[in-house]
Amino acid sequence: GSVILQSPVLPVMEGDDVTLSCLMENNRSSVPAAFIKDGVFIGSEPNKTLHHVTSSDEGLYKCNIRGHGESPSSWISVSGGPPVAPPTSSKAPPPASNPLQVVFTVMRRLLVFCPYLISTLLFVSLCQHRSQG
Repeated sequence: GSVILQSPVLPVMEGDDVTLSCLMENNRSSVPAAFIKDGVFIGSEPNKTLHHVTSSDEGLYKCNIRGHGESPSSWISVSGGPPVAPPTSSKAPPPASNPLQVVFTVMRRLLVFCPYLISTLLFVSLCQHRSQG
């Protein structure tokens, strides 16, 4: 219990830098330590900086100071960053449609639209006829 891993408590945003520090409880200054993520050694230094974190950096971290022991594990969560606008590009306009395809599309839309139009006109006519009679 004399070694402490200083890490973010709240989720960090994707793309941020995160610095982990390994401290000894009695002197509270960073000392060279072995940093471990999910049971795998990731470096030995006084402070471990994770640059531009992504979801792959999410996990269980701890540190070990030789001769003093290991810190309790600390979970680091990474949340999605702010929405990024897609890169703008100067794409060419879509190619012109095949004339046969255009005719087919117009015919298909008319085939769907005409029954609605005819039934609406018949309904209006029927309503007018009933109101007069």
